[in-house]
Formats: sequence, C-alpha cells, structure tokens
Amino acid sequence: MPDPKREATVTARCALAGVTLIPSTDDRDRRVYIVSRWAMCRQLDSLEAVEQWLEMVTGKAVEAAAA
Repeated sequence: MPDPKREATVTARCALAGVTLIPSTDDRDRRVYIVSRWAMCRQLDSLEAVEQWLEMVTGKAVEAAAA
C-alpha cells in the first residue's frame, strides 16, 4: 500500500495539471493508477510511473532540465 500522503500529493499535482487520477486494482488485485487527460486514458503501475508520466505530459521535466 502506498503512502497516503504521497498519493494525495500526486493526486493534487494531477488535478492542478487537469489530469484525473484514479487509484484502482487490476484483475490480479495489484494496485494500479488510471490517469485521464482530455480523451486519453492510461493505466500505470506505480506512483513513480504516474509522476514520470505527469512530468512528460506537462513539460515540467524539460523546464527543470533547461534551468
């Protein structure tokens, strides 16, 4: 089970970026995260993957690298 504070922080970051984050479980009862932005949905396996995806779609990783 992930840290509830970290999950809340990632959920808030997603909301600020216009992304819906839905914690769920897959058919093997493993924790997964569904992210949705505009008409695109994706299943990610961890909060780390959600954070990486969020940085990619918002361009935050590019901005940080350029600074």
